Amino acid sequence: MYYRTPEGHVPQTSTAISYRAVEDTLKACGIEYLVFLPESPLELLVDDLIDQGPFKLIPVGRESLGVSICAGLTYGGKKAAWLGSFKGFYNCLDTYLGVARKVEASFLMLISEGKRVTDPQALALDAERGKHSEPLLKALDIPYYEVNSTDEVWKIQQAARDTATAIEPVAVILRW
Repeated sequence: MYYRTPEGHVPQTSTAISYRAVEDTLKACGIEYLVFLPESPLELLVDDLIDQGPFKLIPVGRESLGVSICAGLTYGGKKAAWLGSFKGFYNCLDTYLGVARKVEASFLMLISEGKRVTDPQALALDAERGKHSEPLLKALDIPYYEVNSTDEVWKIQQAARDTATAIEPVAVILRW
C-alpha cells in the first residue's frame, strides 16, 4: 500500500494541465516505471495511477534515490520517469551529475512547478515558486521542455523521444 496524501496537502485540481492528459501521454511514451517522492506535487496523478495505472510505481524517501533508481532502470533497458517537485530537483542535482550523467542514462524527469507568480502577497508566502529550475537546467546543459497547459503535453512525448538518443536525462517542467 502506498502512502496517500492527506486532503488539502496539494491542490485537488490543476486549471492549467490535465492530470489525465499527463497520464495518457506517459502511457503513449511507453513508460514502465514511475519513481516519485510521496510528497511530490504530482501526488494526485500518482494517487490515480495506484488504482488504475499500467505503471510500476516506486516510491522513494529522497529525490536523489529516485534519480539513481531511474538511472539503474534505464541502464538495464527499462523505460522510467522521475516525478518530483522543483525543490526535489534541486535536492537531487548531485546524484544527477554523479550518477545519471556518469552512466549516460537517459530517462524522463518531470519537474513540477506552480505557475509563475508576480503578486507580491503570493511571493511573500513562497518566494521560490520554482523560479530557479529553468536557470539551473540551462547552466547544467540539461535538455528540457516547458509545459504550461494541457495543449502542450505533447512536449512530454518529444522529451521521451529525445531520451532514446540522449546520454543524460531529459527534463520537462510542468507548470500546474
